[in-house]
Amino acid sequence: MKHSQTETTPTSHFAPAERASDRQVAEMGGRVLVDRVLGALIEALPDYILVLNRERQVVAANQRLLEAFGLTDMGAIMGKRPGEAFGCTFASDGPGGCGTDHHCSVCGAVRSILECQENNAPSRHECRITLNRSGGLSLDLEVLSNPAQVDGIPVTVCIIRDISDRKRRTILERVFFHDVINTVGGLHGIAALLAEGKGISPEKEAEYKEWMVHLSNRLIDEINHHRKLLAAEKGEFRPDLGMVDVQQLAREVQALYVNHDIAQGRRLVLGPLAELTIVSDLQILRRILGNLVKNALEATPEGGTVTIAARQEGDGVSFTVHNPGLIPPEVQLQIFQRSFSTKEGTGRGIGTYSVRLFGERYLKGTITFTSTEREGTTFTASFPRQIS
Repeated sequence: MKHSQTETTPTSHFAPAERASDRQVAEMGGRVLVDRVLGALIEALPDYILVLNRERQVVAANQRLLEAFGLTDMGAIMGKRPGEAFGCTFASDGPGGCGTDHHCSVCGAVRSILECQENNAPSRHECRITLNRSGGLSLDLEVLSNPAQVDGIPVTVCIIRDISDRKRRTILERVFFHDVINTVGGLHGIAALLAEGKGISPEKEAEYKEWMVHLSNRLIDEINHHRKLLAAEKGEFRPDLGMVDVQQLAREVQALYVNHDIAQGRRLVLGPLAELTIVSDLQILRRILGNLVKNALEATPEGGTVTIAARQEGDGVSFTVHNPGLIPPEVQLQIFQRSFSTKEGTGRGIGTYSVRLFGERYLKGTITFTSTEREGTTFTASFPRQIS
């Protein structure tokens, strides 16, 4: 499934499309098998190992890799390229398979392999990959490509380490503490004013207490959402289904963010809203739409306008969030990947990923976007009338 559409593409070079014949691949694989040193090495290492020919096709792999990706034997991946062997969702999109699609131009694995081959030196890059099986499972991999020779013929030995757990833990902790500390900070500030009690009128005191209740509810909501996110990644989340009024939801999200700090100097308006109710998870829908609105406001220059709209699509609904900005092409290619962020160190890197995770896997919708210089950026979140 495609999640992005764009009129521009990155300037990065694609990998060559040419492949060796099946006979050449089998012959090279046989040479690796009889090379006792290389064979013993790839089985001894604790990581996943691929041995590639000059055309980036698999000629050997260790048993650990086969088991990790549910592969029965080497025959299942012999002659394939790494993305094709793993089941990357974009592996078959390019004219020459893995490495030749525009998404591949920002792939860390492709960069690592090409740099190793071009410079005849080790090259290490991180790679984010979404699999077209296992419900769209996302992996973070560290790929170290090393030049080697078998009977004088150059090969590339890729040492692949799954760093998904480390990345996920780091990002979730960063996001959790970022969100919670912000809310707790506001709560503490109001509590301190009430504790001091000097010069506070009864009206102001009542207002502060109301804000404390509001912030306390927000804190509980943040904690519960991160708990749901953890469950969603494990495949254990269950939507809390109920009737959702589309117009009311859009108005709630606008009211939530229209006076938010990130909306300062920007307009957040409502476009046409379909009169429709659907059966879905209200809290998750509110979070999805809120994430899209926050991202749009952050991408909008002062004086710009973000528009929330909703139209009926068949029996279902499509929410749209539009802003006048253009997402850079290299960002468009990675925007739904879990650990990708344009704002390093600020608690981001999971917003759009969680939008797709909840919206597609659990609410059975589709999340897409368009971004052009002329039309700006529009995210569309489409959901069925009722989850089957």
